[in-house]
Amino acid sequence: MKQNLKDGIAAQGYDVVSFFNGSPKKGNAAYTSSFNDAKYLFASLEDKERFEKSPESYAPEYGGFCAIAMSEDKQLDPNPKSWEIRDDKLYFFTRKFFGIIDAKRQWVKKPEELRSLADAAWAKMNA
Repeated sequence: MKQNLKDGIAAQGYDVVSFFNGSPKKGNAAYTSSFNDAKYLFASLEDKERFEKSPESYAPEYGGFCAIAMSEDKQLDPNPKSWEIRDDKLYFFTRKFFGIIDAKRQWVKKPEELRSLADAAWAKMNA
């Protein structure tokens, strides 16, 4: 599976569990876990343990690439400060996408349609 990794680290070093708590935090190298050949960092031992019980529940959609870019069959780095939890899934967005100031604003206008396009592109990319 393709993933957006920097030096093998997922989610640009952010604690993916913290997004589900509503306050994203940078991870700490003292608390790491591996999933799908990626290293995840966590802000606390508690978040690390929550992740390890169900990593697929916390890993970002589309391998951590920008969701709206994926809907257009592209892989772009997101800005982890632009994110959304929808249907218990974590989505990241880039701040600038082909002239769009914040891709998340476009996503929330028609999330089901864009998610369908992104899901299809993701499946094709990982076939």
